[in-house]
Amino acid sequence: MRVRRYRAVVLCFVFCAGMLRGQDSVDVTFRYQIAGKTGVAVPGEFNNWTSASAPMTNMGGDVWTRTLRLRIGGNPAPPSNGVPGAWQYKFWYAGVTDWPNDPLNHHQNPLDNNNTFLYVKDPTIYQLIPNQRGPILNTSTPTISAYIFPRVGEVVDTATLALVIDGTAFLGVGARYNSGSKQIVFTPPQPLTNGDHTLILRAGTNADTVRFTTRAGYLQVTTIGGFTTMNTLRTLRGIVQDTTVTSVAIVRNGTDTTRGTVSGGNWAVTDTLTEGLNVFVAVADSSGKGVVSDPVSFTLFVSHAPVARASAALSGNSVTLSAAGTTDPDGQTVTDFTWLDDPQQPLGINNVKGVSVTLPIPAKAGDYTFGLIARDPTGNSDTTRSYFIVNADGSVTNPTVIMNPLWAQKARVYFLFPKAASSAGTLAGAAQRLPAIRDMGFNVIWMMPVMKNAFPINNGTGPGYNITDFYNVAPEYGTNQDFKDFIAQAHALGIKVILDVTTNHSSRSHPWAIDGRTFGIDSRYWDWYEHTIIPHNTNGLNQCTDAFGFTYYCGFSDQLLNLNWNDPDLRAEMIRMLRYWITEFGLDGYRYDVYWGPSRRYGEGAMGKPVREALKHTRGDIFLLGEDDGTGGGTERIYADFSSGGVFGGVDAAYDFKLYFNRIRGFAFTPFAITLLHNEIDNGGFYPGENALYMRFMESQDEDRIVYFYSSAFALDALSTFQRTMPMATVLFTSPGFPMLWNGQEVGWGYGITGNKEARARSVIDWNYQGRALLAPHYQKLATLRGQFHAFTQHKRDTNGDGRVDASDVNDFVRVVSTNENIYAFARPYVNTNGLSVTNMSSEGQTGALDLLVNNALMFDEDIKPLARYYVNELLTDTHVQVNGSALGALQVTLSPFGSAVYTVSLTSDTLKILNPVQAVEGVHDVPMAFALHQNYPNPFNPATTIGYDLPRGARVVLTVHDLLGREVTRLVDADVTAGNYVATWNGRTGTGVPAASGVYFCRMLIDGTMNGQTFTRKLVLMK
Repeated sequence: MRVRRYRAVVLCFVFCAGMLRGQDSVDVTFRYQIAGKTGVAVPGEFNNWTSASAPMTNMGGDVWTRTLRLRIGGNPAPPSNGVPGAWQYKFWYAGVTDWPNDPLNHHQNPLDNNNTFLYVKDPTIYQLIPNQRGPILNTSTPTISAYIFPRVGEVVDTATLALVIDGTAFLGVGARYNSGSKQIVFTPPQPLTNGDHTLILRAGTNADTVRFTTRAGYLQVTTIGGFTTMNTLRTLRGIVQDTTVTSVAIVRNGTDTTRGTVSGGNWAVTDTLTEGLNVFVAVADSSGKGVVSDPVSFTLFVSHAPVARASAALSGNSVTLSAAGTTDPDGQTVTDFTWLDDPQQPLGINNVKGVSVTLPIPAKAGDYTFGLIARDPTGNSDTTRSYFIVNADGSVTNPTVIMNPLWAQKARVYFLFPKAASSAGTLAGAAQRLPAIRDMGFNVIWMMPVMKNAFPINNGTGPGYNITDFYNVAPEYGTNQDFKDFIAQAHALGIKVILDVTTNHSSRSHPWAIDGRTFGIDSRYWDWYEHTIIPHNTNGLNQCTDAFGFTYYCGFSDQLLNLNWNDPDLRAEMIRMLRYWITEFGLDGYRYDVYWGPSRRYGEGAMGKPVREALKHTRGDIFLLGEDDGTGGGTERIYADFSSGGVFGGVDAAYDFKLYFNRIRGFAFTPFAITLLHNEIDNGGFYPGENALYMRFMESQDEDRIVYFYSSAFALDALSTFQRTMPMATVLFTSPGFPMLWNGQEVGWGYGITGNKEARARSVIDWNYQGRALLAPHYQKLATLRGQFHAFTQHKRDTNGDGRVDASDVNDFVRVVSTNENIYAFARPYVNTNGLSVTNMSSEGQTGALDLLVNNALMFDEDIKPLARYYVNELLTDTHVQVNGSALGALQVTLSPFGSAVYTVSLTSDTLKILNPVQAVEGVHDVPMAFALHQNYPNPFNPATTIGYDLPRGARVVLTVHDLLGREVTRLVDADVTAGNYVATWNGRTGTGVPAASGVYFCRMLIDGTMNGQTFTRKLVLMK
């Protein structure tokens, strides 16, 4: 008896649990229509995205269905990029590579593969149509339908069903619900007016809202208008329902008329817009009666603002800035000029009026930026930010649009991926690396894309190039303010920041692309994308066209759709976006992803030239790096100092892909390989131009780590692998071009990491990885000496004045003859301070003699005198010897296995100055001698400033900002801090996040956390 009762309890438990599960669920019948496919299925979150778990049944013809029981409330554990309260799904069929979403369900998740999602409620509304995914409806009485599925075991209460169209409720529609098919079908009793409509379907406590557009009538313009354009030509398309009509007339602003031919009920007419509002209607005759379509309008924008132009010239001991070159499109005389200071580098000219202004010549060589506002008599204005260069000899250069800023010519680029820089994977986390990057000797950070992507940016195959929003930082990185803070902190440390951006493509989940797919050729964004296969060198990626007619590079997948730079509106929008990050964030330039795409498809006249002109006008001292071949004959067309037919290239710098792919990855470490390496570095003696820079690198975000190639090729242990990378690094950091280091390279990250290349190249870096002690000091010395000694950053110039940079000009790179074929040496001739780079490319110690006088390899401003004394300064070990000039014909060198030596052969004893020598453990630097709170920089500031402080010992640090009344505004630091040099950033906001008012503030540092300890104070000025 006891056993039977136990069985009854178990059976009741199982049965009741089953009932609870059923009553907590809804049976949803998924429907999909597609022709000519087999094996159709509905994978989703409910079956772990396994197509085999949910095959659909063919219901005859092209319709497939599958009923699945889904939990009310949606996925109980949605992914971070999922949709709470819903289930995500797609469809699948045999042979598909890009799973289609539900074409009849308007709920799509752009954050997760554009998955369709379904809110499962009691009851559940499914496939409410028409909706915003469908085309414009050519009827005023559309059929409205939806499936409504009740909770398991119950029925839909039809009394709760209601439809609302544009605020008008239609009650009693429950009679239109079929409980067998679970579908409601309804047609409005009165025709809807042409235009946009909002529809709400209510079922119980559930509701769904959709939008659609009706354009009914016998004559319609289907092209979508209502926007401002810079394109003087506009094609209008439409339909005529009367098949006997053969032509239409297009009337603009009630007067001008253009005629078009009707074919198969369709027509298309191209007309020219005039400045301002253009309102078009189509007119046709049917049975002797004229019919007029609804109007469609476009506004043509024509700029009447002057173009501010500023120049600089040396006048004795002064620099004169002139606005005389300013022009006006309407021919007006512009006399209202206002000069502006750069807040980070004030010249004392802020708000000075006049066509020119004179200032003392700055004492220090470098780039000096300033601004100019020009206003015409009618109030139109334009602002430009330009710069001038003070050279080492005290002369002044007035840069043109084709020139590189001085800081770019001296670039040592550190390529930073925030997801790899810290376990937090945020911009704030990456900012903690800035002092270390500065200490390593780098002056430029190339930042991976930070903009919002279709999927959260990750350490694997989604590093940030699938952009859906060009104006906002991806939430997984932080906020726009976080990026502003990052740039401000970098600037305070003397580091420029350039941003990776996808000028070749947008995500297919970008609103432009979604609109283009929804409305097709009638979309205002249709022409913003490429829809034609244009033959060109695709680097083996090939070109494909997706189901909607958008082209993309097959190797990238149809996630990334090619932009059409021939379209003036797309060009204007991209320029506006690129200006935004420069003006609002203080960005110093860009790295153009897949620059070769639009460059080869359309030529430099569509993208390179107009974008460069616009951005250099916005701020003259920016730096533009393009992902394209930058070495070898034919590459000169992409550089700004090359002109053909008045069209010049867009970039300051591009890649030395040949060196990387042909020599570095597979370097054999033999004498023959050394010769091949030298020939590639010398670029066959070819220089694209004196303002054409090229980037040299050993690894990048797209390629595997160099330690992987060397360890795989030679089956080496960690130490031997790291050693082999060192002479190659020496070569790249001391040869022409400029070096780039991918984050983690300085600690040997990637060695011993199994899996794919993304795991080695993009994973979170251990900054104390096993290669740090050997590699980091080496890179620090190389980057620092390159910045300190101009011989290593010089670029070949047109020294004979023939307008070309070629073999007839003074060389900046000469191979030095060595008596040991395993030693590779080259000179960087420079007046009075020549550079000499020497590397041992073998696994054994080597000794040899170098002949520095062959072909006058070292070019002082006078001939080498045999009996004169010269310093030979070895910078890596800080050793110096003095020799007679005659001894330079047989300079003896001894190098350890894979060792390096970098010299200056000089008239002076030169020493490499290291800011904070790298220690064996990350974060350990020379300990400061005393407590100090440094003056903030910049000051005055807006929007952010950086404050440095030094601790000779560990202490409790409280760093606060106070107003003039002594009230605490915000607390920047309140923590126990170890000895060292630190920086903190104030973003100009209070502790509650409210922007602080302009004015004077005080930064106070308390040591040991109380007023009883040491106190330091600095004055800050916030100026808006």
